Amino acid sequence: MTAQSSEILGSADFHALAQEVLGRGGRLSFRARGTSMHPFIRGGDVLLVEPVDPARLRPGEIMLYHRGGTSHVVHRLVRRVEKDGRLMFIAQGDNKLIADAPILAEQVLGMVVEIQRDGRRMRLGTGPGRLLGLLVYRLSPWKPWRFSWLRWLARVPWRWLGRFMWREA
Repeated sequence: MTAQSSEILGSADFHALAQEVLGRGGRLSFRARGTSMHPFIRGGDVLLVEPVDPARLRPGEIMLYHRGGTSHVVHRLVRRVEKDGRLMFIAQGDNKLIADAPILAEQVLGMVVEIQRDGRRMRLGTGPGRLLGLLVYRLSPWKPWRFSWLRWLARVPWRWLGRFMWREA
């Protein structure tokens, strides 16, 4: 899922803004676009990102990182790796079959802590949002949401579960 700067900000400006706001300990919200994190994050969702010490990130959490140039990505952390004494991360979109190239700790800008959709919000760091994130993380190697018959089968429990996950904004 790529970070959509907006019609006003270009990618370079978004990067400067993200570094400035998150570097000072602030929170950043922006509208996501793309399908790489579907169904957990959908294009048009508003994501709230908080600064994070990369060493504290755990597999299953969703992070915003700078991929080089002016590209920003929101993907789930699937593995931490230490190579030559440097901490690196392997991230992957929930809807992607292949993991991203390794990410240096310096490339991590923040962690997604809330998703807003249709006037409702889901906190990710604690409680039901954290549990759902871990469930998606554990299921992600099989990508069950890619199969239409399984999505159809899961529609009732998913809607029932959604009542507990999403709160009014």
